[in-house]
Amino acid sequence: MSETVSIIIPTRNRSAILARCLAALPAGVRGLDPPEVIVVDDCSSDATPQVVQEFARSSGWHVLCQSQSRPLGANAARNQALKIAGGQIIVFIDDDVIVTDGWLPKLLSGLSTEVSVVAGAVRVTVDGPLVGRHREEVSSFFAEVLTPPLGFGGEVVPILGNMAAYRWVFEAADFDENVRPPCEEGDWLRRAGVSARFVPEALVWHYKTPEEIRLKRVLRLAWFRGSEGGWWIRERVNTPSRELLPMAARSLNTSVRAFGHAILQRCWGGAVVGVGELSKALALAGLINRGARVPGSWR
Repeated sequence: MSETVSIIIPTRNRSAILARCLAALPAGVRGLDPPEVIVVDDCSSDATPQVVQEFARSSGWHVLCQSQSRPLGANAARNQALKIAGGQIIVFIDDDVIVTDGWLPKLLSGLSTEVSVVAGAVRVTVDGPLVGRHREEVSSFFAEVLTPPLGFGGEVVPILGNMAAYRWVFEAADFDENVRPPCEEGDWLRRAGVSARFVPEALVWHYKTPEEIRLKRVLRLAWFRGSEGGWWIRERVNTPSRELLPMAARSLNTSVRAFGHAILQRCWGGAVVGVGELSKALALAGLINRGARVPGSWR
């Protein structure tokens, strides 16, 4: 591969896991020339700058640490990095992602003259058990992706925690700073007008702390992801009103069945799914809105 590569990592107040993320990169890119690494610090109050400086010193790579003037969120951080990235190929990972050995050559092998965007597999790793009895019920809320992720129209959607694209793709569209997970990638893909390929062997680990997998937090996450999804389909996809109510009814039906599963099986995973589908149904029906991003929050 002759193209130069820039790896973009948005971060905020997660210096400990960011250090592990950066430390894994040399093994992850083995076999390729050292990439440019751009870490965008969204107003962290911890040791993030020192962590980036130490990685730059120890690796000898070209490493940039950009700081946001105020907390603007992950998509704003990614857009800022795109303005200064020098690579012909842009790679995105999150600050809580640990790449595996040989990850980048595998990911980039999926790019071609016909395929301009690729995404790899993401496996959640946690310090403790996930909520519920069945991992698959809640793993998607933590962006675990082991099979090709499909969008609203059945298209493969890249995941920003493990994605690569040619630099020219972003000339058509950058990331909407007002759109939040789980819709940000699908929203960008529609506006960019390109198609993506899934490369399952390009695996990364998505690390979650015990605090992040607490039931109360996961239920809150499910509610906001569901309402965001319903809002996006209703407002951004411009789905005809005649289709919205049947979609809302299907989500409501799934919610009822999930809550039934939670009660009968005493499984909190069913409650998480039920909450997410309920908020999605309400948003699709226009009964709730997703609201503005909380100032100062990561998302």
